[in-house]
Amino acid sequence: MKIAIIRRKFTPFGGAENFILRTSSGLSALGIKFFIISERWKRNTHPSKNIPWLEAKSSGFFRFSRFLSFQRSVRKIIGANHFDLIQSHERLTGIDIYRLGDGIHAAWVDRIKNISPWYKKIWLNIDPYHQRIIQIEKEMSEDNNLFYVANSELVKKELSEYYKVPKSRIRVIENGIDIKSFHPASTSKKESSKKKLALDPTLPVILFVGSGFERKGAFELVEAIKLLPKFQAIIVGQDKKIQQIKNLARGQKILITGPQDNIQQYLDASDIFCLPSLYDSLPNAALEALCCGLPVVLTKDVGLAPHIEKNLAGVICKKDKYSIANALMKAWQKRKLFSKNALKASKAFDIQIKNKEWLHLYNELLNKKKIKVLHTESSLGWGGQEIRVLTEAKIFSKYGHEVIIAADKTSLIAKRAHLYGINCKGIKLQKKRLTDLFSLRKLIKEVNPDVISCHSSTDHWLAALARLTLNKKPAIVRTRHISTSVHRNISSKWLYNKGCESIMTTSESIKNDLTQDKFVRTPTVSVPTGIDTEIFVPGNKIQQRKSINLPQKHFIFGIAATLRSWKGHSDLIQAFNLLKNPMCTLIIIGDGPQMENCKNLAKASYYPENIKLVGDIRNIVPYLQAIDCFVLPSYANEGVPQALLQAMSIGLPIISCPVGGIPETLSEYKKAVLVKPKSPDLLSKAMSKIMKTSNTNQMKNIHRPFTLDIMYKSSLEVYNKAIKNRAGTN
Repeated sequence: MKIAIIRRKFTPFGGAENFILRTSSGLSALGIKFFIISERWKRNTHPSKNIPWLEAKSSGFFRFSRFLSFQRSVRKIIGANHFDLIQSHERLTGIDIYRLGDGIHAAWVDRIKNISPWYKKIWLNIDPYHQRIIQIEKEMSEDNNLFYVANSELVKKELSEYYKVPKSRIRVIENGIDIKSFHPASTSKKESSKKKLALDPTLPVILFVGSGFERKGAFELVEAIKLLPKFQAIIVGQDKKIQQIKNLARGQKILITGPQDNIQQYLDASDIFCLPSLYDSLPNAALEALCCGLPVVLTKDVGLAPHIEKNLAGVICKKDKYSIANALMKAWQKRKLFSKNALKASKAFDIQIKNKEWLHLYNELLNKKKIKVLHTESSLGWGGQEIRVLTEAKIFSKYGHEVIIAADKTSLIAKRAHLYGINCKGIKLQKKRLTDLFSLRKLIKEVNPDVISCHSSTDHWLAALARLTLNKKPAIVRTRHISTSVHRNISSKWLYNKGCESIMTTSESIKNDLTQDKFVRTPTVSVPTGIDTEIFVPGNKIQQRKSINLPQKHFIFGIAATLRSWKGHSDLIQAFNLLKNPMCTLIIIGDGPQMENCKNLAKASYYPENIKLVGDIRNIVPYLQAIDCFVLPSYANEGVPQALLQAMSIGLPIISCPVGGIPETLSEYKKAVLVKPKSPDLLSKAMSKIMKTSNTNQMKNIHRPFTLDIMYKSSLEVYNKAIKNRAGTN
C-alpha cells in the first residue's frame, strides 16, 4: 500500500511531524510505504531517513499566493504518481483523508476574534488568507469522498458544528506515543537533571513545549511564574517572538531553550507540564508528559482536556496569568495523585493501539475505493485495442479491483486472457442481435459490476440496451481506440450521450473529433495506453540478435502491428525495396488479413531473404532491443499506438506518419520523423537518412510519456466519476 502524506513545512519540531514519523515508522513494518510531499523537509531524524520525499515548491510574495502555489505543486505531484491513498495534514481538496491535526481554522479565527481589538476583528474578516483557508475547509466538507480523522473529540465536535459534516465521515484517532520511550524520572535523576540545566533542584519546575507562543499561552505562563516566586519554568519551542518572551522572562528563573530535537532531558527536570493554549487539538508534548508522570495543566480548548479531567491527571485553567498560577499551585499540591493518574491515562495513547486503528482505517478506505469493472469487447481479432483491454484489466487487478472481461467465446482475446491472469467470460458477443443482447444482459446481471467498460461499437450498443432493461443500472464508459469518425446520426447521438456516463479516448485527436462540434456532450477524457517501463528498456543488441538469429552487421528496421491495410505494411516493404541495400533487414512482427499480400511483396523484392515475417509474437521486447529503427507508416485509424510508446521507451529512432494520435504521441520525441502517408518514396528517403544519422546511444533517446501507473490513475478517475454520475441518476 502506497500512501502520500502531505505536510507543507516538515520539520522535526512540529507535533504533526512527530505524529507522521511515529505512525509511519510503526506501519512501515506492516507493508505500508509512505511518501512525504512537502515544501521543505529537514531529514535529520532517524525515523525520517527512509521515507521518500517529494518536493512541492511554492512561490509568491504574499503567504496567500504561496499557499495557492503549494497547492498547485502538490496536485502536479499527485497527478504524476500513483498512490493508493492520499492523506493530507494541510487543507486541500481532492484527497482521501484529511487529518485535522491543526484543528478547524474557522474555529481558531473565532477564538482570536474574541480576544482581539475591534480593528483586528475587521482585518480577520477580510484577510484573504484566512478567508481562502475557510473557503477550502467548506469545499472539503462538501466532498463526500473525503474522510476526516480528528485527533480529539473537541475537533470532531467543531467540524460538525461549523461545516455540518456527518459523523459517518469522521473518525477520532488520537495521537499515539511510544510509551516505552518515555518514563518517569527517579527523584535523584530529577534533581541531577535540574542541576545540569542550572535550575534549583529544591524548587518545582514547570515545562512548556510548543511552537507558536502567543496561541499556546507562553506569555501568560511567564506572567504566572512571576506570581509564584518559588516556581521555575522551562520553555521549549520555536517562535518569531522568542526574543520578546526572553525579555519578558528576564530576572525570573525561566530557561528558554528554543527548538529541540529531544526534550527528554527537560521532561526529566520538570514537575508539571503546562500548556494554556487558546486552541490546540491534541499536543504530542502533553502525551509525552503524561508518560513521564507529570501532572498536566491546560485549558478546556486543548483536545486532551477531557482525558485530564476524567482521569484526575491535572488541572484545567483559563488563559490568563491568575488562573494559570492557581492551577499550578493546585497541581503542585496534588502532584502525587495527579502523577499516578497521569501514568494510567498515558496507556490509552500507546502508539501500537493507534497504529492498529490507522491500519484498520486505511484498509477500510482502500476497500471502499475498489470497484468492479466489466470490460466488453466484441472484436474477434487481435491487435493494439485488445492488448490495451487486457493491459488495463491486468493493472486494475494488480491494485485489488475485481475485473472481468466479456468477449465472444470464439475471439482471440477470450483465448488469450488467461495469459494476462484475467478472468474472461466467453459468451455470444459478435453482432447486434437478440441472442447476443440476452447473453450480455444475463452476464451483467450475474456479475453486477459498478461500471461497464465498452471498447467497440457492437458491445457498446448491446450493453446500453441491456442496461435499459435492468433494475440496477451500472455506469457505462465507452473507450474509443481508433480515429475513425463517428456517424452524426440520431442513433449515434443517443449512444454517445445517453448510452454512457463517460468516454475515454486513446488520444486527444480522437477526443477532438468527438467533441469539436458538440455532437458528443458526455464528459470525454483522453487516456493514452500506458506501457510497462520496467520491461521496455534498451538491451544488449548483439546478444539479442544472436538469440533470435538476426545478422549482426545489418541495419535492421522493424514494425510491430497487426497486418491490416491501413498499417502501411505494403508501403514499408516497397520503401525497403527502394533502398536496394543488401546490408539492411526488415523485421515484420504481427499477423492479420494482409499476411499473404506481405509475403508476396517480400518474395518480389530485391532481397527477399532480408525481409522476415515472424508472425504474432507475445514478447516483442527482444526484437525491439535488436533492431535499429522502428517504422509505422499507418495512413488511417490510429489512436496512440502502443508500439510507438514501446519504441520510445527503448530509445529507438522512429519513422511514422501524421495520422490520428501519432503526431501528439511523437511531439516531444527528438528521434522521430514523420512522412506523408502512402508515400513509399518519401518513406524510403527517411529510412536512408536514419541509417546515416542513427545514434547508437539509445539511453539518451528514452522518452516515456505514458506509463501503466498514469493510465491506471487516469482510467480509475474516469470510472469513479462515471459511477458517481450514474448514482445521481438512479
